[in-house]
Amino acid sequence: MSQGGDAFILWVRVKPRSRSDGVLGWGREGFLELQVKAVPERGEANRSCCRVLARLLDVPASRVSIEKGQGSVRKKFRVEGLAQQDGEKLLARTLGPRENG
Repeated sequence: MSQGGDAFILWVRVKPRSRSDGVLGWGREGFLELQVKAVPERGEANRSCCRVLARLLDVPASRVSIEKGQGSVRKKFRVEGLAQQDGEKLLARTLGPRENG
Protein backbone atom coordinates (compact mmCIF):
# COMPACT_ATOMS: atom_id res chain seq x y z
CA MET A 1 0.00 0.00 0.00
CA SER A 2 1.13 3.50 -0.66
CA GLN A 3 1.76 5.86 2.20
CA GLY A 4 -0.62 8.57 1.01
CA GLY A 5 -3.30 6.21 -0.22
CA ASP A 6 -2.79 7.24 -3.86
CA ALA A 7 -3.98 4.68 -6.37
CA PHE A 8 -4.60 4.79 -10.09
CA ILE A 9 -7.71 2.87 -11.18
CA LEU A 10 -7.90 1.72 -14.78
CA TRP A 11 -10.34 -0.41 -16.76
CA VAL A 12 -8.68 -2.73 -19.28
CA ARG A 13 -9.89 -5.09 -21.97
CA VAL A 14 -7.54 -8.03 -22.50
CA LYS A 15 -6.86 -10.22 -25.54
CA PRO A 16 -5.20 -13.41 -24.25
CA ARG A 17 -3.44 -15.93 -26.51
CA SER A 18 -2.02 -13.15 -28.69
CA ARG A 19 1.25 -13.25 -30.64
CA SER A 20 2.94 -10.83 -28.25
CA ASP A 21 2.49 -8.86 -25.03
CA GLY A 22 1.69 -5.20 -25.47
CA VAL A 23 -0.64 -2.24 -25.38
CA LEU A 24 -3.05 -1.86 -28.29
CA GLY A 25 -4.32 1.59 -27.26
CA TRP A 26 -7.70 2.97 -26.32
CA GLY A 27 -10.64 0.84 -27.33
CA ARG A 28 -14.37 1.16 -27.29
CA GLU A 29 -16.05 2.33 -24.11
CA GLY A 30 -12.80 4.00 -22.95
CA PHE A 31 -11.09 0.73 -22.02
CA LEU A 32 -7.33 0.44 -22.43
CA GLU A 33 -6.74 -2.59 -24.65
CA LEU A 34 -3.91 -5.00 -23.91
CA GLN A 35 -2.80 -8.19 -25.58
CA VAL A 36 -0.89 -10.96 -23.83
CA LYS A 37 0.62 -14.22 -25.06
CA ALA A 38 -0.43 -16.06 -21.91
CA VAL A 39 -3.50 -18.27 -21.79
CA PRO A 40 -6.32 -17.42 -19.39
CA GLU A 41 -5.59 -20.37 -17.11
CA ARG A 42 -4.30 -20.44 -13.53
CA GLY A 43 -3.97 -16.65 -13.52
CA GLU A 44 -1.27 -16.61 -16.19
CA ALA A 45 -2.93 -13.97 -18.37
CA ASN A 46 -3.73 -11.83 -15.31
CA ARG A 47 -0.08 -11.87 -14.21
CA SER A 48 1.00 -10.95 -17.74
CA CYS A 49 -1.43 -8.04 -17.75
CA CYS A 50 0.04 -6.74 -14.51
CA ARG A 51 3.55 -6.89 -16.00
CA VAL A 52 2.47 -5.08 -19.20
CA LEU A 53 0.76 -2.33 -17.20
CA ALA A 54 3.75 -2.02 -14.87
CA ARG A 55 6.07 -1.48 -17.86
CA LEU A 56 3.68 1.03 -19.41
CA LEU A 57 3.35 3.02 -16.18
CA ASP A 58 6.99 2.55 -15.10
CA VAL A 59 6.13 1.04 -11.72
CA PRO A 60 7.07 -2.29 -10.10
CA ALA A 61 4.68 -5.10 -11.06
CA SER A 62 4.09 -5.71 -7.34
CA ARG A 63 2.15 -2.41 -7.22
CA VAL A 64 -0.33 -3.51 -9.92
CA SER A 65 -3.32 -5.64 -8.92
CA ILE A 66 -6.70 -6.66 -10.28
CA GLU A 67 -9.64 -5.33 -8.29
CA LYS A 68 -12.41 -6.79 -10.42
CA GLY A 69 -12.76 -9.18 -13.34
CA GLN A 70 -10.17 -11.87 -12.62
CA GLY A 71 -12.06 -14.28 -14.90
CA SER A 72 -13.20 -11.76 -17.49
CA VAL A 73 -11.62 -9.99 -20.47
CA ARG A 74 -12.72 -6.71 -18.85
CA LYS A 75 -10.71 -6.00 -15.73
CA LYS A 76 -10.37 -3.21 -13.22
CA PHE A 77 -6.75 -2.64 -12.20
CA ARG A 78 -5.34 -0.72 -9.25
CA VAL A 79 -1.84 0.78 -9.28
CA GLU A 80 -0.67 1.67 -5.79
CA GLY A 81 1.38 4.81 -5.26
CA LEU A 82 0.29 6.50 -8.49
CA ALA A 83 -2.33 9.24 -8.23
CA GLN A 84 -5.28 9.00 -10.62
CA GLN A 85 -4.45 12.35 -12.21
CA ASP A 86 -0.79 11.37 -12.72
CA GLY A 87 -1.73 8.03 -14.28
CA GLU A 88 -4.19 9.70 -16.66
CA LYS A 89 -1.57 12.27 -17.72
CA LEU A 90 1.04 9.57 -18.31
CA LEU A 91 -1.32 7.52 -20.48
CA ALA A 92 -2.44 10.61 -22.43
CA ARG A 93 1.21 11.45 -23.21
CA THR A 94 2.00 7.87 -24.17
CA LEU A 95 -1.18 6.81 -25.98
CA GLY A 96 -2.96 10.05 -26.81
CA PRO A 97 -6.27 11.21 -25.41
CA ARG A 98 -8.88 8.68 -24.41
CA GLU A 99 -11.98 8.64 -26.58
CA ASN A 100 -15.18 7.91 -24.72
CA GLY A 101 -17.30 5.38 -26.57
